[in-house]
Amino acid sequence: MAIQTLTTSEARTALPSLVKKAARAKPSKTLRGNAVVIQARGEEPVLLLPEADVTAAEQRIAQLEEELEDIALMRVVEALTMASEGKPSVSVDDLAAELNIALG
Repeated sequence: MAIQTLTTSEARTALPSLVKKAARAKPSKTLRGNAVVIQARGEEPVLLLPEADVTAAEQRIAQLEEELEDIALMRVVEALTMASEGKPSVSVDDLAAELNIALG
């Protein structure tokens, strides 16, 4: 679906209906899925985004940050558990299970 683009004059006229539509929007699969582009002549475009899409994006970012932290932690633990011969003294999977961390 193409993103709706409006001039500032069109957006001013359509604002009440745009707000109503945005307030009722279900989260889109992408941040821009329900966006409306407002373009002033000679200016960079501005996106009008429903709160549902912003909230969903923030939740996904938080989830990805947690996953990255888990991966980084596991790499540190992996390095710390390596014996001097380069063989693990404790398996990463066993340590993850003990710490109740899902590896994927």
